[in-house]
Amino acid sequence: MPATILFILKALEGRGAERMVTTLASAYVKMGHSVHILCLEHTQDMSLDAGIHYHVVPYDKVFSPQNMAPSSTQSADYRTIAQRIDNYILSQIGTPDLILANIYKINWIMAYSQLPNIVNVLHTALSKQFQDQLADAPIQTLKHLQMVYGAHPCSCVSEGARQDLLSLLGAVTQTTTIYNPCDVINIKTKAKQKPYIKHFGLEEKQYIIHVASFDTMKGHRDLLQAYAKTERKMPLVLVGKGKLEAEIKQLAIQLGISDCVRFLGFQSNPYPLIASAALMVLTSKFEGFGYVIVEAQALGVPVISTDCPFGPRELLPAKNLIPVDDIDGLATLIDQATNNLVQYVVPLNQQLLPHHIAKQYSAFGTKLSDRQYHR
Repeated sequence: MPATILFILKALEGRGAERMVTTLASAYVKMGHSVHILCLEHTQDMSLDAGIHYHVVPYDKVFSPQNMAPSSTQSADYRTIAQRIDNYILSQIGTPDLILANIYKINWIMAYSQLPNIVNVLHTALSKQFQDQLADAPIQTLKHLQMVYGAHPCSCVSEGARQDLLSLLGAVTQTTTIYNPCDVINIKTKAKQKPYIKHFGLEEKQYIIHVASFDTMKGHRDLLQAYAKTERKMPLVLVGKGKLEAEIKQLAIQLGISDCVRFLGFQSNPYPLIASAALMVLTSKFEGFGYVIVEAQALGVPVISTDCPFGPRELLPAKNLIPVDDIDGLATLIDQATNNLVQYVVPLNQQLLPHHIAKQYSAFGTKLSDRQYHR
């Protein structure tokens, strides 16, 4: 019987969590379900299938500094927007059979929701995401996170992230591990839409690619320092946007490698660039999953990564991994991979196909609904 599936996001920006949502939403449409995506901002970098219903409940208030206290203005405001979201959903959609709440801000807001069937989707490891807050105000931060993630069941995008949640907060709620889906057919179809590679000064299978937003956790600084130590047989292509982009461009100049590094900005369809690359490199300080790894695998592109918490080690063998902060080791691994590319190709795990992942979320939601009913 068709179900009503709702995804809630801050905005449809072009990052891993948003790609996961659009991929999973499309899978549910193909399975015959009624699928909705609700955002708090109008920003939309991602295209949606025609069968997906798109909603916006506008809310763009920014609190600085963030205040986790239950009595704070921020908490009160989040209670208010949660009520607005609840009222909108009930009047415009009805009661969904499954609500997947993505990203911490949404998780916090929806902790105040009165709707049933909510599952928080954790795309990263809490201990890393809140490292600074846990150091500065550990008791308040822990109580806050227990409130947010104890309000609803949680699905984590890697087993490492789930174990991190349990270690940090204890068994505050039901948890499961469900990996991010990889829509191979869609990725391969979009990869055939060849971009203007030569316009960027690139040649087929003659460059290394890194796809990530420019923020600290993605390790751009380490990547450039390591790349400067390599043989530099191929240019390094950086795809993404973010607050540190200008700083990383300056670093490339300081390292004397600016002529070998291409900054291509955000690309709404990065797959042709990934497919045409000789090698994908991931240099994150931490990840929830590492979605670009499976995208590279879907396209048959060799991929190497930092062995960061908590996703890459569940997707790649040890020879494709290097410890975080090992600049010399990363440089060596890049050279080894570029000199013997075929040895670093890792086939995609077929259990990551979207319909398998969609069924896992539905099964988890059904299990939770049955448990609530019997109570």
